[in-house]
Amino acid sequence: MNEPERLEERRLVAKARQGDMTAFETLVRTHQRLIYAICRRMTGSHQTADDLAQETFVKAYFALSGFKEGMSFVAWLRTIAVNSSLNYLRLRKKEVSLDALGLEAPKADPVPARNRADEPADAVVRRQAERKFQEAVEALPPEQKSVFVLRFYENQDYGEIARTLGLSPGTVMSRLSRARQKIRSRMTGYL
Repeated sequence: MNEPERLEERRLVAKARQGDMTAFETLVRTHQRLIYAICRRMTGSHQTADDLAQETFVKAYFALSGFKEGMSFVAWLRTIAVNSSLNYLRLRKKEVSLDALGLEAPKADPVPARNRADEPADAVVRRQAERKFQEAVEALPPEQKSVFVLRFYENQDYGEIARTLGLSPGTVMSRLSRARQKIRSRMTGYL
């Protein structure tokens, strides 16, 4: 985020703190995709991610008075989203997502079905490996999954992850190491 964007975000946060709903709606529109993506990666479910993203913004709205000026608003939102997702995962460990049941609208396949027979073998293997990788990430315990998602999908460094999750950098590194080991073991044969 460049400096003019930071200044605009600070202005919007200040207005939202004073009760300006239009300013808060602008903040929501600006960050809704990011927050949804974090929740989706954490839960693996479109519907749950949608609900958690909405919950994140509701919590943020009611906690605006506690937002410290000068803090990064998006980092604050990210923390709320990750914590909401972790709480959800702890409470609902055995949830079956609509995606897993095949109830979500099918995604457009980049390769038309009639050309599948002509598809190079390496593309098929790559798709299988990607699917196996996603399954390995989904299988991680919530504490490891949150660190992995923030590091590899959100590209945060160890210090940012530690601040977001309220952990020490050492704990972040050990959880990330364990997550990598579990993913490697599940990816045997694909690596």
